[in-house]
Formats: sequence, C-alpha cells, structure tokens
Amino acid sequence: MRIEIEIAELIRSLLTASANGDSEGVLNATLALDSLKREHSSEIDGHLNHFLQNRSYQKALAFLQSKSGA
Repeated sequence: MRIEIEIAELIRSLLTASANGDSEGVLNATLALDSLKREHSSEIDGHLNHFLQNRSYQKALAFLQSKSGA
C-alpha cells in the first residue's frame, strides 16, 4: 500500500534526524506524518494508526516492516 511506504519513509527520516540532532528535520517529518495520518485515516491499518497517534514511531516502523517482510 502506497501510504504505508510513505509513512515508513517519513519515520525513517524522523529517526535519522533525531539521531543526528536535526530538530528541523524531526519537526518536518512529524508534521508530514501528522498530515498523512489526518488525510488518509481511513486507509491506515488500526494498529498502525494507534502507533502513529501515540507517536510510537519505532513500533510503527517495526509493524510496517513485519507486514512487508522487509
């Protein structure tokens, strides 16, 4: 699902920015994730939505990776 790929990419960007101390990168990725969640809420799996709502981004990424087998 295309939305899940976008979410995974944004989470990876957010985690990388966080690890690098890039506060602007963290903010931009967080805002983009919030926007995707809001605009595509009906397309997002309930478990994934729960992780995103609680800002459990590592859990969300693990969930996405387990679904894709990556």
